[in-house]
Amino acid sequence: MSDMMTKMITMIRQTARYIAAMLLFVTLPIAACAGMIRDTELEAGLQRLMAPLVEAAGYPPNSIAVRFIIDPNYNAFVAGEQIIYVHSGLLLNAKSAEEIIGVMAHEIGHLKAGHVPRRDAAIADANSANALAALAAIAVAAGGGGDAAAGVLIGGQDQVTRKLLQTIRYDEAVADEIGLSLLDKSGISASGLRDMMQRMAAQRALPESRQSRYYQTHPDAAERLSIYQDHVSRQTGQTTPISDEILALVDRLETKMRAYVEPPQSVLAQFDDAGVLAHLYAKSIALYRRGELEAAMTVIDNLIEMAPKDAFFHEFRGDVLLSMAKPDAAAKAYERAISIRPDSPQILLNYGRALIASGKATDLNDAISALEQARDGEPKWTFAYRQLAIAYGRAGQLADADITLADEALMTGDTQQAIKMAKRSLSHGSVRDEIKNRANDILYRYGALKE
Repeated sequence: MSDMMTKMITMIRQTARYIAAMLLFVTLPIAACAGMIRDTELEAGLQRLMAPLVEAAGYPPNSIAVRFIIDPNYNAFVAGEQIIYVHSGLLLNAKSAEEIIGVMAHEIGHLKAGHVPRRDAAIADANSANALAALAAIAVAAGGGGDAAAGVLIGGQDQVTRKLLQTIRYDEAVADEIGLSLLDKSGISASGLRDMMQRMAAQRALPESRQSRYYQTHPDAAERLSIYQDHVSRQTGQTTPISDEILALVDRLETKMRAYVEPPQSVLAQFDDAGVLAHLYAKSIALYRRGELEAAMTVIDNLIEMAPKDAFFHEFRGDVLLSMAKPDAAAKAYERAISIRPDSPQILLNYGRALIASGKATDLNDAISALEQARDGEPKWTFAYRQLAIAYGRAGQLADADITLADEALMTGDTQQAIKMAKRSLSHGSVRDEIKNRANDILYRYGALKE
């Protein structure tokens, strides 16, 4: 095999998993990823860390969402819309706040540069024989079949592969440039990025099975390290140390994530300092996960005495009470959390669920109100639609329940179910114009209006 072909195979191997990841996350609904979690505190906390970068990039506050994936690999990526997906492994393995913020700056760079739509288009081009051959070669190379990959590329079709690889390399360089610029505008040191890239560059000599996911999906670590090093040297005297408040926030986010993903016994052994709020929080979560609900409640009650205006402590207290089959008490805990943090769709949703679980007809109006707010705050969250439909159904508002289930079905791609529920929503006698118009819109859009 020629040196040129050997080099080409090496390039393919280095980026194969990146392409595979892009294919997965671009072509599949992200909700299909079983390891994704939703947590208001974690998401809002990372948005707070990103706030200076978001402002520097010219976006409105909190306009870039964050989603967490339970995965020990160190990685972050963008895949559609203004959302950054963060692996739990990044939060747990980062060595500094500057490192986490630096990675977020890089991912905002991808969003700012419009890389996601461009990658969507590149993958759509796979309809051509050349692109399909390139993707096949990448898949073969990912499995270690270098010679077979070379065979797939025979006939000049490696041109498409080169184009894809060049696009990826160019995208990373552009995201680096934008990310470093955002750090400069925010007065944040790029030392965290530099230190992270030093670790990643050192993985080049490791077997692929031991390489970080970030290294595999963000090519050219060694080459990019020199850019980071040079940038840090030029930043001297122009940055501000991370505040103690932000450092405490990072510690709390990491501690909470660790409490949820590591074995409870390990968490209890690690976090035993009763004088540290984050440690008590982790202890309460670990006890909750072990099913020791009364013990978890004792700890969270102590925490609330220490910090009565912490919305997330009240939220977690509601979670524990709901698990103890005490929906009335859980609803009060969630209501307290909402009074402190009103614009929290996930807390509103759990408040609504607790009110439904109480079984009291008098609670249903409040449940519907809370769940409507949750749906409006998270308009693409199907779970909110399902819970709202349950509340409507319990309250006897059957047309509202059916049209809500129709909307849920559309979001999951089940057009036949959407048509069925839209028709059913029209069958309940006198129906409000709002529901009638929505149902007819669905039926018209999918060609079922005259059936």
